[in-house]
Amino acid sequence: MGFMDKLKGTAKQAVSPGGQMKERDKIAKINSSGVDATATVDSMEEVGSQLGGGHQIDFELTVHPADGGADYSVATSQAMHEVSLKGIEQGGTIAVKIDPDNPQSLLVWGAAG
Repeated sequence: MGFMDKLKGTAKQAVSPGGQMKERDKIAKINSSGVDATATVDSMEEVGSQLGGGHQIDFELTVHPADGGADYSVATSQAMHEVSLKGIEQGGTIAVKIDPDNPQSLLVWGAAG
């Protein structure tokens, strides 16, 4: 990804304060009541960066619910720091937390260990 692509991603985030509040609320809800599961990374692509060193990553995932339910696909975008990205790669298994009220809403927690 080139410098201009990263700059566009950063600018896009700065223009949407309402979107940031919605994302903050999603994170708070999933942190407090999210359901642990694993997922396979079908694809991942850095689409921007943030001030302070974060990376905006678009993920295509296959989620494997812990309750034994059927696997399903999710597309999500998440800001992640370098430390959180360690061990996450295409084809790998990751830990996720799922919104109990909306299985399409989740947070990538890190590499499954």
